Amino acid sequence: MSILFLKLLLAHLLGDFVFQPKRWVHKRKQHAGYLLLHIGIHAVLLLILFGNQLAIFWDVILFVICTHLIIDSLKIYTERYLYPFSFRLFVIDQCAHLLVILSVIVYRYEVFAEWASYLLSEKALLFIIAILLTVYVSPIMLRVFFQKWTNGAEFLQKSKHSLTNAGMWIGIMERILIVLFIQVGFLSGLGFLLGAKSIFRFGDLTNAKDTKYTEYILIGTLASFVVGILIGYALRLGLRYLG
Repeated sequence: MSILFLKLLLAHLLGDFVFQPKRWVHKRKQHAGYLLLHIGIHAVLLLILFGNQLAIFWDVILFVICTHLIIDSLKIYTERYLYPFSFRLFVIDQCAHLLVILSVIVYRYEVFAEWASYLLSEKALLFIIAILLTVYVSPIMLRVFFQKWTNGAEFLQKSKHSLTNAGMWIGIMERILIVLFIQVGFLSGLGFLLGAKSIFRFGDLTNAKDTKYTEYILIGTLASFVVGILIGYALRLGLRYLG
C-alpha cells in the first residue's frame, strides 16, 4: 500500500513542480496543447514508475491521468473566467490531486473502514477541534476583543501601507507554531518565536512615536501568544487524558 502511494505522489510532484516550466502554466490557459503536454509528462512518469507492474496497476494509472486532466481543466477554466491565479486556488488544486491519490489507495486496498474509524476517533476529533480553534476561531475572537480600540482608531491608517490581511495570517501561523511547539515539548521555541517577532516589530515600534500604536502591537502579540498557549496545552492535556 505504501509503495503505491509513494509512487503516485512522486509522479505528481515531478509532473507538477519539476517538469512543468512556469511558462507552460501561463500558456496552457490559451493553448490546450500545453495542458495535454503536461498530462503526457504525467503519463510517462507513471509508466516509468510502474514499468514492471503495468498489468496490475493499469486501471490506477488511467484513472489518475484522467482525473488529473479534469482537475487541471477545471482550474484553468476557473482562472480564466472566475478568479485569477491565487494561493487558495493553488491549494484547492493540489488537495484535489492528493484526494485522488488517497481515493486510489482506499479503493485498491479497501481501507475505508479503517481510515473512517481513525478519522472519527477521539484523538483525531481533538486535533480537528484544535486546528479550527487556531485557524478560524481565534482570529475572530481576537478581532472582537480589539474592537473597542480599533473602531475609529487613527493608528489603523498605518495598515494601508501593509499587505492585505498580513497581520491575520502572521497571527494564525504564529499560533500554529505555538501549538506545534507545545505538542513536541519544544517550549524554548516559544521564547525564540516571541524574540524573533519582537525583533521584526522593533523598527515599527521605534519609528511609530505613537503610544497607542505601540500598546496595540504589544497587546496583540501577547494576546495571540496567550490564545496559542491555551489551545496548545488544552490539546496536550486532552491527548494525555485520552491516553
